[in-house]
Amino acid sequence: MKRLPYWLLVARLAVVAGTAHGQAPPDTLRHANWQLYWANEFNTPGDSSVVAARWQFAYPWGRNLGGSEGQYYTGEQVAVDSAGLLHLRARLRDTPRPYRARQLRYDSGMLFSRSGKDSLALVGCDNSRTGFTYGLFEIRCRLPRADASTSAFWLYGAPDEVDVFEAGGQEEITNNIILWNHEFWRLGQPGIANEASQSFFHWTGPGRLTDSLHTYAVSWQPQELVYYFDGVAIRHETRLLPLGCPLDVISNLGMYSWAQTRTASLDIDYIRVYKQPKGTVARPPVAPVAPAPGILQFPHTTAGVLGAEPPEMRWRWQEHPNQRPRLELVYNRNPHDFASLPLPVRGRWLAPLVAFNDADSPRHRVASPDSGRSSLSWTLYDLCGQPVRSGQQLPAVAWELSWPALPPGAYSLRLRAGTHQVRQTVYQLGRPDATVFTPEWLAGPPAPAETDAAGSTPAR
Repeated sequence: MKRLPYWLLVARLAVVAGTAHGQAPPDTLRHANWQLYWANEFNTPGDSSVVAARWQFAYPWGRNLGGSEGQYYTGEQVAVDSAGLLHLRARLRDTPRPYRARQLRYDSGMLFSRSGKDSLALVGCDNSRTGFTYGLFEIRCRLPRADASTSAFWLYGAPDEVDVFEAGGQEEITNNIILWNHEFWRLGQPGIANEASQSFFHWTGPGRLTDSLHTYAVSWQPQELVYYFDGVAIRHETRLLPLGCPLDVISNLGMYSWAQTRTASLDIDYIRVYKQPKGTVARPPVAPVAPAPGILQFPHTTAGVLGAEPPEMRWRWQEHPNQRPRLELVYNRNPHDFASLPLPVRGRWLAPLVAFNDADSPRHRVASPDSGRSSLSWTLYDLCGQPVRSGQQLPAVAWELSWPALPPGAYSLRLRAGTHQVRQTVYQLGRPDATVFTPEWLAGPPAPAETDAAGSTPAR
């Protein structure tokens, strides 16, 4: 699983509550259009050995990705109970485990699929790669309660990554598509570092995502990715798409290095992979090449493609009986290499307003609730409820919102037009002070040579 650029991490870790309700895409997930291809229902209780035929319990390249992750992946933390739930557990160790010059404080569980070669893999892909090309990928699970955990269900095969969900708290998930340029060379316009787009979704339904089981899915087709939550489409992605080479299925429970909880658990009811009955017409492949050496480097700037138009988000003032007024995201033009801009959604997910501290910040246009008869006044508040910016605009059919640079973080925006009033969550993203992580930050404390717990061989 990947590590977020610092300027994204600031926004992700902020404690916020969104207040904008998105527009509804028309479709919902229809399993009748798919055929079950590969699955694990986890109906046989036991330790990791009962699922070992379909899963590995560590990455093929290691048991920790470095950075801020503080866990060591081992099959000892994977088990299926008598109720048919597989548990990926994290356990705080009595003493840290030395691994690759780091001291890891947690043992944790993960699943990395074992599968054969996919017949839909495009010409030009590495013939030795296993995994899945195109399909519907679905998990039903209950998220961990630990705030310092990072659980995920995702697809990966360098240079492509599709995150069906990532969760680091109890009321928010993200999903991502990442094309890693540092690992494979891709032709593209000047100014592109890594092409990525991450969307945030804040839950406002009953209870919390940690209280009950929910389904998370992605449909991967040659020209589109569609993300689903409980069968409802919450995001369509047509700008960034995997090449078409096989991707492995992964679910894991990570723990940040600053975590304090003793235990955590990601509880999984099933993982399923579907294929379309009549196959898929593949687009022409872009032949991969060998990965470049060196450690992971994050994008150096929040700016987009050189000379590209900045993103634009349009909002509509919505007032429903017996509900608070809200802003509804109805349009989003998101250049293909901008990150963290939400797309119109429906259901109980809320879309935040995202702004950057640079000239390429998105344009935000809010339609008047009374066809331009009233002027607009607005106030931006910090998380302590203190006003930090304010302004007024003359009557207009739509207003464009903007304000001077702010410290990165989460804010609340209050808009007033005549008798109408609404509040909206704002994520303010800024450039990091340092764009390259230091070796000291990546390495952690010195440790003996790589070992696996007193010379024993962990479960695989």
